[in-house]
Amino acid sequence: MSAIYPGSFDPVTNGHIDIARRSARIMGHLIVAVLDNPHKKPLFSVSERVSLLRDVFSRDSNIEVDSFTGLLANYAQSKNIQVIIRGIRGPEDLVKETPYAVWNNQLAKGLAQSLETLYFTAKPTLAHISSSIVKEVAAYSIPSGQHDAVLAQAVPPTVHEALKVKFSK
Repeated sequence: MSAIYPGSFDPVTNGHIDIARRSARIMGHLIVAVLDNPHKKPLFSVSERVSLLRDVFSRDSNIEVDSFTGLLANYAQSKNIQVIIRGIRGPEDLVKETPYAVWNNQLAKGLAQSLETLYFTAKPTLAHISSSIVKEVAAYSIPSGQHDAVLAQAVPPTVHEALKVKFSK
């Protein structure tokens, strides 16, 4: 069975990677799908995020990386997939994600398909990591060289290097 793990992944963190690999083991095949959201101003372009994700998952034969625009239910239908994977770091994520799960399920029914959301809880050692905090720490610490070791623990090496390039300018 296949599933979609959608997100902005701006940037991908070790928490995202853990959720993707754990869910891919259970589902058999996973599409990590980068949302091109015109309402957000990302640090990395969609093509940069896709490239970073492909590098991270280059050895994972059961993980595919793609991008999409528009509604997730429409994208899932185009891929003939009925399961969405979402990572949950804490109660606030569940509160935020629940309406999306309900909407995706209802939209899929309008497309004459089923679309269920499965939640994977973050490992306690990774639950504090968010892309927003990673970007904030990188913005202040990379130019000064402070906190580099802490930042390096939150993201894979290729992303760490990409952050250095972005914030060294």
